[in-house]
Amino acid sequence: MRSRKPFIIFWPQYFDLKRSRAEGRRIPRKFAVEKIHSNDLYNAAKRLGYNVQHEKNYKYSRTWWDEPGRILVDTKGKKKSKVLIELAKELKKTQSKR
Repeated sequence: MRSRKPFIIFWPQYFDLKRSRAEGRRIPRKFAVEKIHSNDLYNAAKRLGYNVQHEKNYKYSRTWWDEPGRILVDTKGKKKSKVLIELAKELKKTQSKR
């Protein structure tokens, strides 16, 4: 098994507005977005300047029937909760432009 030492995993389900906390959402509803894909998450992390890896074949275990995909982010020592909010704000910004 390869090491993911400096990287933290982020799933699109963490940011999904239609999910409850019990179903996997990890951010407040005011920061959540609709119809999110791992590509959107990857692009948002890149725009924020993080070192990101996109893994397209992994499925979130709670909802294995959803589209696959997750990202690995080198948070450079930041807490996961802080990076979650940063990513959510960036996603919200880009979604409002659509």
